[in-house]
Amino acid sequence: MKIKTRHISEKNFSPFGRLVTLPKIKPTSEAVDYRFWSDIANYAIDGETEIGICTVYKQRKALITGMERHMRTPEILIPIDGPFVLPLLLDGACEDEACAFAVDPGEAVVINIAVWHGACLPKGKKQSSYFVIFRRNTPHEDVQKTSVHPFEIIM
Repeated sequence: MKIKTRHISEKNFSPFGRLVTLPKIKPTSEAVDYRFWSDIANYAIDGETEIGICTVYKQRKALITGMERHMRTPEILIPIDGPFVLPLLLDGACEDEACAFAVDPGEAVVINIAVWHGACLPKGKKQSSYFVIFRRNTPHEDVQKTSVHPFEIIM
């Protein structure tokens, strides 16, 4: 099965979580040297959070064979040095149940609790890095992994 990458939007990403972009509304506060928007996205986490960095590398084929999910925390992903493609799986949300969304620098995603997701794939580069924010110790205490029917992502 092949899944075509979609450009992410608030509407098409909503079954999985929230898209965060630069607001088009008046800033909460501004002066000559800054503009600040408050509360452009929110999420609930019970406990401390941690910030990690994941670097991903282009493979010959963008084949997804497994995914993971977290049952006690949303996951926030923020591109650092280039766009990435985020593979997701949510029953009934997309054709053949799998989706792939392109996320550009200047955007961030908040993946809801219990949504299956794979490691991001670099888009247009040999490698890319992104910030990962979730409940502290999630990699050690809250990761469910599953094999999936393999699907290839078409960038």
